[in-house]
Amino acid sequence: MDSVPDKAAESSEVKSKDRPTNRVRPSALSSRHESIEAFFAEYTAEAEEQREREERQKKKREKRSMKRRVFDFVITVVIGVVLALLLTQFVIQRNTVIGSSMVPTLSDQDEVFVEKISRLFENGLKRGNIVTADTDETTANGEGMIIIKRVVGLPGERVTIKNGDVYINGVLLDEPYLAEGVRTAPHHEKYADVTLLKNEYYLLGDNRTNSRDSRDIGPVTRDEIAGRLILRFYPLSKFGVP
Repeated sequence: MDSVPDKAAESSEVKSKDRPTNRVRPSALSSRHESIEAFFAEYTAEAEEQREREERQKKKREKRSMKRRVFDFVITVVIGVVLALLLTQFVIQRNTVIGSSMVPTLSDQDEVFVEKISRLFENGLKRGNIVTADTDETTANGEGMIIIKRVVGLPGERVTIKNGDVYINGVLLDEPYLAEGVRTAPHHEKYADVTLLKNEYYLLGDNRTNSRDSRDIGPVTRDEIAGRLILRFYPLSKFGVP
């Protein structure tokens, strides 16, 4: 009896031969895996290099910034010192009142500021201004004496002291800053009636009975005047312009 080919088996065999395969050789998988690892390794290395480069740049910036801050600080200090020296030399100065020659306006140990600009101008000083002046007078220790007095006579004026009063060009001088009952007595005859030169000023202390001033040393020149009082800052209870 003839046999009939098994169509189902044949068909199955054919189908099995035609079915595509998904298998990959182990060597191909390994190569692909190594490529991925190499890519990530290279990426990681580049990222690390970039991070290190940025870190170095950051440190350089910080170093430059620190140097800049130090430089700016030094420059600020130098400028501050120079300005302070310029201010005290040419603009403003602190003085301590010694003695009672300006009572009741100023008292012993009062702290004041004087400005040095007004004295530079011909009409910068006015009658009634309180000024400091360098004189040829010396203290008991032989040191140069800086006096603080009030301007009563201006350049070109005639100052006369008589009968306990002060006259400017023959006119009685009104002095509201004096304590009640205070009189002005001449100390030396040659300075009791003086016509001031172009750059001379006649200075008197407000405490006329206890003041060594132009009645003793004569007029002072504008060059001898150191500054004009602008503020008493101590004691605080008397803070302000006298």
